[in-house]
Formats: sequence, C-alpha cells, structure tokens
Amino acid sequence: MPEHPASAIGNLADLEEGQIALSRFIVQHERGLYVKRSRLESATDFLDFVNRVVGAGLYFRALDYSQFIALLYDDPPGDGKEVADEVFVAADITSFRPERQALYKGLRIENGEVAYMFQPVYLESVIDRTVIQESEDGRQVVSGGGQHSSEARTQLDIDEFIASAWEKGVRFGIDVAAVQEAIQLDKPVRRVVARSRPFVPGKDAEMVEQAAGLRRNNAPRRLLGGRVDLRQFETRYPQVAAGIRLVKKVPRTPGVDGRDISGEVLPAPTPRDFDLQSMAGPGTCVSRDKDGEFLVTSVNGFLHIDTRTNQFSVADKIVSHEGVSARTTGDLLLTGEIYEQHGEIQEKRIVKCRSITAYADVFGNIVSAGGVVHLKHNLVGGSASNDDGDILVDGVASGSTLTAQHGCINVKRADNCVIMASQVIIGRATNCEIVADDVTIDVAEACALAGKTLHVRHSQSRRELDNVLLLLLPDLSSYEAKIAALQQKRAALTAQVAGHRQKIDALRGEKELASYLALAGKLRRHELTLSAEQQVGWRRLSAQVAPLLRTLSQLSEVVNEMAAEASGLAVQIDELGVSKENACSGVACTVDSVEGETRVSTLLIRLAETPLTALTGKDLKARLRRTDGATRLLFTGTTGSFAWALRTPPA
Repeated sequence: MPEHPASAIGNLADLEEGQIALSRFIVQHERGLYVKRSRLESATDFLDFVNRVVGAGLYFRALDYSQFIALLYDDPPGDGKEVADEVFVAADITSFRPERQALYKGLRIENGEVAYMFQPVYLESVIDRTVIQESEDGRQVVSGGGQHSSEARTQLDIDEFIASAWEKGVRFGIDVAAVQEAIQLDKPVRRVVARSRPFVPGKDAEMVEQAAGLRRNNAPRRLLGGRVDLRQFETRYPQVAAGIRLVKKVPRTPGVDGRDISGEVLPAPTPRDFDLQSMAGPGTCVSRDKDGEFLVTSVNGFLHIDTRTNQFSVADKIVSHEGVSARTTGDLLLTGEIYEQHGEIQEKRIVKCRSITAYADVFGNIVSAGGVVHLKHNLVGGSASNDDGDILVDGVASGSTLTAQHGCINVKRADNCVIMASQVIIGRATNCEIVADDVTIDVAEACALAGKTLHVRHSQSRRELDNVLLLLLPDLSSYEAKIAALQQKRAALTAQVAGHRQKIDALRGEKELASYLALAGKLRRHELTLSAEQQVGWRRLSAQVAPLLRTLSQLSEVVNEMAAEASGLAVQIDELGVSKENACSGVACTVDSVEGETRVSTLLIRLAETPLTALTGKDLKARLRRTDGATRLLFTGTTGSFAWALRTPPA
C-alpha cells in the first residue's frame, strides 16, 4: 500500500498550494470527514464538492464508498428520511501525486460495464549514490556515481482507483470488493470493476379476476394438453352470489430509476392506471379494505360484462327458455347456486350445477354437486346424480339412471330405471333395479330391490317377471374376528396376572420378609418404637430383605400394568359389541300386500367384495336376481304379506 501524504485540508484564510478548503457542509472530527446533511442546500452540493476535490488532484482517503454514493445520488436533502444528520464519508483528503496517478491506466467502458486490466505496477524512484570521504590531509573528497533512478514494486490503492475512475467519467457502480480482490492478487487479471444499475420497470395497474369463468365465451372449452371439447362452450352462464369478489384492482407499481456509470439517472417509465369505479355497473360496487380494492357483487344473479365499456353488472337470476342443446349452449358447467331451465335438455347434453329446476323434459344428463335436483316434468333416457343432496322427479323417470348416495331420491313413477341412493321413495316402480339403505315404494312391479330397510306397500309381478327383495346383511366377520382376538389377548393377560400374583404371595410368605413387613407396618402406624439396639437389628434385617423387596416391587408394577391393559381390552370388546349391534339394527323388510310372484331373501356382501353401487347396470341386475350361497330365502309366494327384522346375534 502507498504511504499517504499529509492531509491536503487547509484553512481558507491561509490556503496553500495543493490544499483545499472544506465546504460549509463538510465537518471534520477526530475520526474523519462528515457531511452535515442539514447544511446541504441542493442535491448537487456534494457532487460539486467531489468534482472540486478530484479536479484539484486530491482524493478521499479511507472512503466509505456506499455512503459516498448514497449522498451523491440516493439521499438528496429534504427527502424526509429519519437518518443521522452527520454522515461519515472518509478519513481525510490527501494529494493524489502525479507519479501515483500514472499507475492507473485506461478503463474499458462497454454496454454499461467498466473493465480494467490489473497488473503488477512499479514506482520509479531516484537514489543518490554520492559518497563524501575525508583524505589523509583532512580534506573531504567526493566519490561515487551520483544520482541513479530505479523502479520499486508497489500496489494500487482502492481510494486512488476511485478518484482515477472519477476523472475518467466512472462516477457510479464501482464494485469495491472486486477491485480490492484484484489488487491483492498482484498478477495480470481483467476484471469488471463497475456496472450501471438498470432501471426496474414498474407494473401497470391490472385487473385480476377473483372468480373463475366470469366471461361468457362461446368458444369450445380448452382441455389440458391443448385439446378442445366441442361439446362444451368455454363459459355460457356465469352466475354469482351477493358479496362475491369479481375482480381485484392491483395498483400500479412505480418503477425504480436506474443509474448509468456516469452517474446519470436512467428513468423508469411511468406505469399506466385505470379507475375501477368506472367499471362498476348495476348490481356491483367497489369495496376497499385491507386486502385491496375489489369489484364486488351486491345482489345474486347473472353476471354480464360489457366488452365495449368493460363494465360489470349483475341482473336477476337467469331463467333460460332456450333449452340446452349442441346448437344453443353445448354442455353447461354452472357455478351458481340456482338454475332454472324452461326448455328441454336434449339427449347427451350434460348440465353440471348445484341446484337446478327443470320445467321441461330432460333427455340429457344432470350432475349436481350437492343442491337440489328438481325435475318438474319427465326424465327420459338420461341421468340425474347428486353428490350430496336430493333428487325429486314430479313426472316419470324412464330408462334413466338416478344416483344420490348421500341423499333422497323421490320419484312419482319410475320405469326401467337404475336407482341408487341413501333413501328412495317411489310412487310406482316398474322393472327397476334399486339399491338404497332405506327403500319405500307404494307399488313395486317386477323390480329388484336391495337395502337395509325395505317397505313395499303392494308387490306384484309383470309378464312372469317376479319382484325380488334383498335385505342387505352386515358383514359381522370383522367384528367377530376382532372381538375373538381381543378376548384371547385378555385371557392370556389374565393368566399372566394370576401367575405373577402367586409369585407375590410366595414372596410375602417367606419368614424374613413376612417379619419385616409386619414390623414395618407397626412402625408406620406408630404402634411400636425401637430402642437403639433394636434399630441396629432393624437396619440389618432391612439389608437382608432388600433384594426380596425389589423383586416384590417389580412384580407388583408388572401386575398393575397387565391389569390396566386387560381393563382396556375389556372396554374395546364392549365397544365392538355395541358397534356390532348398531350394524344389525334397522335391518327389516315389510310387504303389506303380495299379488304376484314375490321373493324375499337376505344377501350378505363381504367387505372384500365389490359393493353393489359400484356395479354396472347389467351386472347389478344379474346380481340382484341371482341366488347363490350368499343369499338366504326368507319368503316366496304370490299372495299374503310379509314382515321380518334381523335380531342381533349373541356376542
């Protein structure tokens, strides 16, 4: 490192050549030079001072470059930031000697980057080799070669480098760490020593849709992988409820200005903005809260977006009269709560919704996610399913499939249908396959029914096809296996406890231990007091029986643990027994009147077998009418009545 010259700071009154007077906003303390921010009158005051220092052939010693750059560009006076008034800049201002300036070569500036070729440097010095000697007669004699020049290895200095770069126009973005590292290498190496800071562009204010499928779009729906579904439009009937956030305005974000290596500002463009209030039409309003600014629905209804003005509005609920067809709507995927359709739902068309009321015939497929499916007319050749709700058909269901695994299906009349639900209520059913926990039918004709509770008021055959009623019996094998295993484990524990207790009794019966325990009990109850001699004997006896006492204690702990485990097993056995009884409760069949061939059987479906609800229509029909080892006949006949209930088998 070079030896720094003396300070170049002087007084204005007696300023010498090569010295500089400090500006009024520069104060000097023991540690060094500080900028007093409150005295800066303009954003260029400090910049002018730096130009004056470097222009005078001086440089800042021990410069804090980050503070230096901040004062120059990032912290102009009067910006309102709460920071210290005095900011440290450098330890001193010293002379940048010409021989030192010559060590710093040119910079390569290209595409906002500054590169410098570091290499070993040498400083030329002059050595005086003249020698003065005294002769025999006392005279002084001059000898030697006079003055000679030589070169000595030296190093660059980061503070000088910054000053040299400033003179060459590099006034921002120096990578101090990279420069210092390259200097320490002391070998030829090219490094990027400074970079401009590009501006960070801001973001235009934008509108983010908060609910899916807001816009009516008649284009075919796009699927994963770039495919399209020609049967379904992208969005046909966007429905919303009150209080739904339609869109959110994301405010514009201002950009961050950059800065060129010359110190010039690289301004970021101003982002664009819009007014959300101008987009709020009837039925919508603007809501501002801590989450942001939103366009919100104020009523339930149908959402309309004016593509010309970009205005959102919500009208009353949609009442469609055009029907559902490949030409008018395609398949529908509705997100609203209620949908009314006065036109026909044509064959093979799919309507996915929550609650739907169809006033015309339905030939297609209705898929509900948990509302109410109410068909005011007929369901012909189509299907209706509800994941978590009920299905009502006021007319006739013919050649259709109805499914409501967690709800009730109520049909006035069903012909040639497959019906599966938690509960089924039918006025008249003809040639149907029905599976439900609870089935109630006024008139069943040539049907196959399976359920836990069956009630048929009138049963009759049709064209030599009988009525088949299957009572689904619970598979109790798992309960029985678990109970047997627990009972066996409990019995083993009980036997082990009895064995350990015998060992405990045997230990307690030994003479020394029995004497010790009896005496210890009297001492504990204060029935006996020992003399000094007796206490010596007591301690001797305690030492003799100590191993037996430890064994007795260990056996007692084991017995307690096993007894607790056995009690827990008894509780589990009782709980499984209750579960077994609950599984059997409610299994019953009642037929008020039999007119025509009717067969009532029980059907035991093992847990490992495929559930009836998972079978296809063809397989289900065959399974319900098949007689095998899993079925047990309870009744067969053409007249009379029948009633039967399952009794819980003994534990």
